[in-house]
Amino acid sequence: MVQAFCRDSENAVSLALDLNVEIGVFNATHLAELRRAGPTFVFVDLEHDADLGLQLIRALAGGSDQVPPTPVVAFGPPASAELLLAAMRAGVLEYLPKPVDAVALREATDRVRPRLAPLVAGSHGHEDGKILAFFSPKGGSGSTTLAVNTAINLHQVTRRRVLLVDLDAELGEISLLLGMQPKFNFVDLVQNFHRMDSGLLASYIEQHKSGVHLLSAPYHPDRAATVSEEQIRKILRYLKGQYDYIVIDTSKSFAPTSLAAFEQSDQVFLVATVDLPNLRNIQRALPLIKRVLPRPTEQVRLVVNRYDENQEIPLADVERTLGLPVFATVGNDYEAVIRSINSGKPVILNGKSVYGRDVKRMVRLLVGKPEQEELSTSLMHRIASAFRTPKQSQADIRGREDGRG
Repeated sequence: MVQAFCRDSENAVSLALDLNVEIGVFNATHLAELRRAGPTFVFVDLEHDADLGLQLIRALAGGSDQVPPTPVVAFGPPASAELLLAAMRAGVLEYLPKPVDAVALREATDRVRPRLAPLVAGSHGHEDGKILAFFSPKGGSGSTTLAVNTAINLHQVTRRRVLLVDLDAELGEISLLLGMQPKFNFVDLVQNFHRMDSGLLASYIEQHKSGVHLLSAPYHPDRAATVSEEQIRKILRYLKGQYDYIVIDTSKSFAPTSLAAFEQSDQVFLVATVDLPNLRNIQRALPLIKRVLPRPTEQVRLVVNRYDENQEIPLADVERTLGLPVFATVGNDYEAVIRSINSGKPVILNGKSVYGRDVKRMVRLLVGKPEQEELSTSLMHRIASAFRTPKQSQADIRGREDGRG
């Protein structure tokens, strides 16, 4: 059937090589023969030995510095969800359950073709987006909650494409705060980045009801070890070409992946609470963060979380100690925040609260939209609505203006 499909000139597919061997006897000679043929993509039949077949697919899809990755379309029996997930993680672009007919094969190859084009960041037609990284060197400072709510309000205010990335690959919690259970995660994207395009990227992204997109951390911490700093750099550069804002929640450590994220960021938000352990950790962390940023004075933003005007350490002392001006403060609204975390509903979506108000103020500073501008626009809208008479025609209104009404 595949041979006949390739002979049909209407399908624009030619057969470069036909290896009629079972997976179990596929060896280095066969692999070398396949490499020499240089196919655009490969069909692999998994029916007789799916485990060995997936090993072969991983070898083909992985590529190397000398050999580019080879995209794979797989055949096999109707697959379980586990097998489909394993196939996608191995590098399968399309999985077709047997028996396969020519129509299904044609549709699959049509879907594969756009993914074979080279990846070019920024190919979506607008300038690269901005990366905003949130970091705290001490757990419990609220940087994850702040990153989540900032991302949502960024989307609300700008109506631009916003992606939340959970780079705390060991113990990330963004999906929990959003009340989501993602099927895929950042590590899955890393493992398949060699064949990435906008269509494949969409399959790894989850969309929250707020309109924000999510690329979550893996559920199992042991998968974090598979990600390198160079992979972080490449992926973030690619994502800048796909989104207007990428909001990153980094881990609490100075792992190479965190430093790579800082390096790619347009702004790094240091989230502090006004207590001596937290301030001391930020003071210790600052030199390292500044070392990887090209313009640290412009790029580092200090945000004081759980701010209380009556706290023992005044903001002036915080700024003097850290050598940084306070960019924004977020009030201590414990009940609203803990309720939102436990319910999986971000504070910014749950009516009015001190926390939500302060996040909105910070986002307006971030995008250069002063609070007064937003209030004035809202006030003018209310005034216009009050004087609007829906049932009157424009002719009636013009007539009244001319003194004829």
